[in-house]
Amino acid sequence: MTGSKKYTTHLTHREQGAAALLAMMFLVIFSSLAAAMAIVSQGNLNTADSSLKINRSLAAAETGMRFMVYRLNQVTQGDATAGTAGIKIREGEIDAALAANLWTDARTQLLNLLASDFQYQQGNGPYVDGENLIVQEIPVGPGQPQFSATFYPHPLLNENYDDPIYQRPPYSDMTPPVSNAAPLGPDWIHVTVTAGDGPVGSRIFRSVSIDFQIEKKIRFALLSKSRIMIGRNVMIDGPIGSAFLETNLANGHPIQMESDFRGLDAALDANLDLFRNTLVTNDADGDNRINLASATEIDQIVDPGQFDYNQDGYIDGYDFFMTQFDSSADLKISLAELDPAGTDVNRQQLMKLIDTFGNPNREGYNDGFIDEYDRYAKIRGEVYITADKQGWEDGAADPDGPGGVAGAYQDYFQGPIAPGFGETALTFDADTDAVHEFQPSDFDVASFRSMASNDFAAQAGAPSSTTTEQVPFGAAHPYEYYDRPVYENITFDNVLIPLGTNALFRDCTFVGVTYVDTSVDNVDPNYNYAGMQEADGTLKHPGRTAMVNGVEIADSKTVSNNIRFDNCTFNGSVVTQSPSEYTHVRNKLTFTGTTRFILESPLTSAEIQIFRRSTLLAPHFSVEMGTFIAPEDALETIELSGTIVTGLLDMRGQVKIIGTLMTTFNPVSNTGPVLGETSPQFNTTLGYFSSADGDLESELPASGLGVIQIRYDPSLPLPDGILGNIDITPSLATYREGGL
Repeated sequence: MTGSKKYTTHLTHREQGAAALLAMMFLVIFSSLAAAMAIVSQGNLNTADSSLKINRSLAAAETGMRFMVYRLNQVTQGDATAGTAGIKIREGEIDAALAANLWTDARTQLLNLLASDFQYQQGNGPYVDGENLIVQEIPVGPGQPQFSATFYPHPLLNENYDDPIYQRPPYSDMTPPVSNAAPLGPDWIHVTVTAGDGPVGSRIFRSVSIDFQIEKKIRFALLSKSRIMIGRNVMIDGPIGSAFLETNLANGHPIQMESDFRGLDAALDANLDLFRNTLVTNDADGDNRINLASATEIDQIVDPGQFDYNQDGYIDGYDFFMTQFDSSADLKISLAELDPAGTDVNRQQLMKLIDTFGNPNREGYNDGFIDEYDRYAKIRGEVYITADKQGWEDGAADPDGPGGVAGAYQDYFQGPIAPGFGETALTFDADTDAVHEFQPSDFDVASFRSMASNDFAAQAGAPSSTTTEQVPFGAAHPYEYYDRPVYENITFDNVLIPLGTNALFRDCTFVGVTYVDTSVDNVDPNYNYAGMQEADGTLKHPGRTAMVNGVEIADSKTVSNNIRFDNCTFNGSVVTQSPSEYTHVRNKLTFTGTTRFILESPLTSAEIQIFRRSTLLAPHFSVEMGTFIAPEDALETIELSGTIVTGLLDMRGQVKIIGTLMTTFNPVSNTGPVLGETSPQFNTTLGYFSSADGDLESELPASGLGVIQIRYDPSLPLPDGILGNIDITPSLATYREGGL
């Protein structure tokens, strides 16, 4: 191009050297960054690998602990598939010597089970080291971490029981609190499970440990083989279980339970009816409550929060009760609000029922208000039913009678259930092992009989009078009459009441063991009926006789005992012989008036410890407690403690039990004393029901419904003589984690 110039840019040698220097600097920087990033990445990989191994090791240790719990249960409870028979004892309290023997037995069985579990490397299986059991490495799975376990009975060698770890519950709550001066005893086993992940030589280990206790418990507030009837003004703290199965029969409800709030107010009853219909469709877990946190349970309920009056996250009958009677809207109900006129005995007793329930040391106990401190629930604990839900709803719960359109069990099972954390409110088809199938032969009362060594005739003398009484006493529908000798104002000491006494004891005091004798051989179908009489003394079933111990007798009253105690004090325990069959007409104890069970001088401290385990031990006896007609009478009160055992029990009026109530009779239609398909009539009754509900002995009283409270106390040991399995139970509050 004419006049154009070409320009070329040239770098000087100096400029080229500067560029090379900059390139080298960047190269060093980037290399350093790359090295740093590589180091960080490698560190992250190592950290992630370590974290993964820690988590895998901890998970393996947790798996190992669960596996050991499973195997211990097989050893103690018995499992046919594992070839274990269980460990049963008759002792109620486990002392140091017995605990050591039980651990030896359990350790041997556990060793045998674990030795056959896996293909151990040669010489690497479980073994016994002194009193300890050592379980060597077990793989969780192919290519997975391995765990090992150690079982050491307390007190541990060189253990510091003054360490802060022992200054927290449950150790600090024990009596006395755990310390070097009072270490855990041999009824406690320390179990540690350790697991490692990674190649040999560079494994990472984690461990978990728990203290297990060797104990024997019946973990129920109420346990029955028969139908259970829980009426109004009855509250139970603790699990309950029913093994009754004949739900196909009329009134064959395994547990029939009434709301404490029914019958107080017509508007409240109407709301409770509507709420029951909601439970039928929405209650997913059987606790008779609507959980506001459950989308399933609040489905189709408009603004469910409006019904949760006490703001506890649930809708239940208590909310509707509070809505009805909390006129001051302060989330508590006073007696003036509940019974403004001051004339309604039942409302007054309802106040007492709720306000005085639970531990007397709790906040709000007997403060004159029903409020959040009382933590109201009809049942505070789990409910186990061996029958199936569908069978119940197709049978007894069918409103048109068994065989019609299925009904709803909630029509006969009302009142909120509050299980503990992680527990299930209601379980149908419960395993029979869960509800303890005790037989009459499982009760050995020989030790109590040996204590009742004093002669009855020498202590009683001649009766003050005789009287004819209906049986049950005060019942609307009696089935027998007795001509009783009457003994009044007598103190008996360790006495055996001979069979055939059939007396009325009025205002008497019994110290030590009161042993009521009867014939064990009472299986003849006519045993209940031989000698049965009408009110005028004529025989109800002339010509019926019964074979007892190979002898034909015309009157079985002479070889049994049907006794009433009225206004009596028992400084000790009432114990009966354990008959082979339940014969409620002939073998019956009735407690009326003010029945006091106390444990004080002149009993020795050793005797008090024995008797406190059971104030009433009457297997396969029928027991009536309380009044049919006067639930408002302040003198008609009964208090019991420990493991209370009867064949069947009718408990009415004002009764308190701290411990466990267990009934032994399993009614089956056309078997034993059950004539025809009448098994639902043989029930365990708490409170009042009408004859239309199947309680043929009583009707609803004219005034009041009484106050009945049962509170399970796990600290009370069982009485001696009950054959039952031991448990080796993990105390989860003792859980610890650690490394190798």
